[in-house]
Amino acid sequence: MNIPQKNEASLLKRAKNGDKDAFNLMVIKYQPRIMSVLYGFLKTHSDAEDLTQQTFIKAWINLEKFRGDSSFYTWVYRIAINLAKNYVKKPSTKFEKTSISIDEHHYDLPEDLDPLSVISSDHLKTELDTFISSMPEKLKTAFVLREYEGKSYEEIASITDCPIGTIRSRIFRAREEIVNYFKEVLHERD
Repeated sequence: MNIPQKNEASLLKRAKNGDKDAFNLMVIKYQPRIMSVLYGFLKTHSDAEDLTQQTFIKAWINLEKFRGDSSFYTWVYRIAINLAKNYVKKPSTKFEKTSISIDEHHYDLPEDLDPLSVISSDHLKTELDTFISSMPEKLKTAFVLREYEGKSYEEIASITDCPIGTIRSRIFRAREEIVNYFKEVLHERD
């Protein structure tokens, strides 16, 4: 769904005034992208789905706090990333399910949300996913946003509230760790 910027601003204004239908249109627009980034972090469809729902519930509840310093998309991404970081840090803690529904509709998401689907070997993909999951949070966050989501360095800096030089360094280090890991794996197989 492509909502022109002018219409998006109008939808946001209406949503801030309590219009659930306006907010639902924003959810429809951004839900697949949020789901994709969360899947990149969590590697399970059900966890990503749960956190996507939590992201939009939190966004709805806190919508009056959205000041517009960044785009709505960036703001929602920050919420999603923070929820994912907390979830990963406390794997035994599951997010509390809430009975509050921000909409009365069900939206089907594409089944193929794996951003690494271009990798032909399922085994290599699994190894890469496992390795990325084990990376330090700061490196993983920057890497996933850049490589899975195609975010610019500026967008990542804004999303993570971190200087752009630090983001460049984290992405470089993440890539370097991945290359070194696969060099070791390939060396062991020879």
